[in-house]
Amino acid sequence: MTTTVAHILGSQIPASALRPPAADEIAQWGGPEVVRGKRVLDVGCGDGRLALGAAPYAREVVGLDPDEQLIKTATAKASEQRLRNARFVAGAGQELPFDDGAFDLVILSWAL
Repeated sequence: MTTTVAHILGSQIPASALRPPAADEIAQWGGPEVVRGKRVLDVGCGDGRLALGAAPYAREVVGLDPDEQLIKTATAKASEQRLRNARFVAGAGQELPFDDGAFDLVILSWAL
């Protein structure tokens, strides 16, 4: 069994709850201008925290994560937030399922 923060704390806590808000992280990178109007790939997107934070500014955001349950969660969040320019795909960063040049910017945060 893998020990996670949720196991230690005795509850199921989404990993994104332990990370800074997406707006704060984007601000540290230089603000919304970094992603504005761009096609953005978020590798290791998890439940979509950062991808969804970038979506209001980006032309398109695609989140990639190997955990299909997290992809479902991220997709549901995008739908709830009515973000039509955000989509999520199950896959690994080692084997990107996209054509070369498909994105203007790749972001990676809290992923190993």
